[in-house]
Amino acid sequence: MAVPASARNRSAPQLGAAVLAPIGFLGAFLAVGPVSGAFADRPLPMPDAPVSEVAAYYAANPLSIMLTAGLQVLSVACLAVFVGFLAPALRAVGAAWLPRVGYLSVAAMVVSSALSVTLVMLVTSVTDAAVVALRQANFYAGGVVAVVTLGVFVLGSAMLLGRERLFGAPTRWFGLVAGGIAVLSVLSLVIYPASIALPAGRVLSMVWTIVAGVGVYRRLT
Repeated sequence: MAVPASARNRSAPQLGAAVLAPIGFLGAFLAVGPVSGAFADRPLPMPDAPVSEVAAYYAANPLSIMLTAGLQVLSVACLAVFVGFLAPALRAVGAAWLPRVGYLSVAAMVVSSALSVTLVMLVTSVTDAAVVALRQANFYAGGVVAVVTLGVFVLGSAMLLGRERLFGAPTRWFGLVAGGIAVLSVLSLVIYPASIALPAGRVLSMVWTIVAGVGVYRRLT
């Protein structure tokens, strides 16, 4: 099959965004570790850590947490641009639902970031139960919800648009693997060893957006 006409008729700035937005998506995410680490006085406690440790971290490191939240929002804003770029092609092949899944991944990370900032502002005035609830919601929204929905978007886009020859075979298969791992990370909710699929699926899916963006740019120019 031919490349859908809706994907072929793009301006130069739109094609440029297909490449630059995925780079921003991955780059801002990778910057979180070094930037937050530079301004934090200790590692971020896991959600199952004692509530006193969680509260102490959020009370002592507001700048680190806000910088992290800002970078995460910037990262998924770039994802939203990429989803918007692929949306016409996905609608053309009958998958209008798939961009909505991509935007759901964006929304999940924005919610996670907002919950982090909320916890910073309220940590000294709310109950321990509220601290636990906010931290758990922050963790799952930015973790399994964001990653699984990203995986569905990548897996579906690679499968459908690869079939339409918008992507080459290597890009298609890379997307199937990356998205598949991200989707399987949902098993981390019940099987602890499956937690490795969360960072692996997230980063591989991010890298796929760069590969796909470059591939689309080359095919359409």
